[in-house]
Amino acid sequence: MIPSWILAVGFGVLTGIGARYVYRRWRSARIAAKRVVEKPNSHYASAIVKNQIDRERWGQVNLESIHPLNREEVERLLAVADVQGPEALSARERLFLETMTSLSFG
Repeated sequence: MIPSWILAVGFGVLTGIGARYVYRRWRSARIAAKRVVEKPNSHYASAIVKNQIDRERWGQVNLESIHPLNREEVERLLAVADVQGPEALSARERLFLETMTSLSFG
């Protein structure tokens, strides 16, 4: 005859394995439900792509057509964007570059 404590330990182990299986199934279903998959041809662009597009657009500013004070500021901000990335610029600095870009292209 098998001692009762061995049966209890065996039952506990099997219960733990079952609980682990149920938890993992629940967790994988939860993760799958939260996953966002981009639809083909969607208009979603990641922040990295937006920053890259912004930096390319800002680089096309015609520096000769803007005031020397603004030119210095644009050059400084473009240098910051080149070294630290466009995400290092504040919202106000980004707005300034956008304004200079729109003025440059008319």
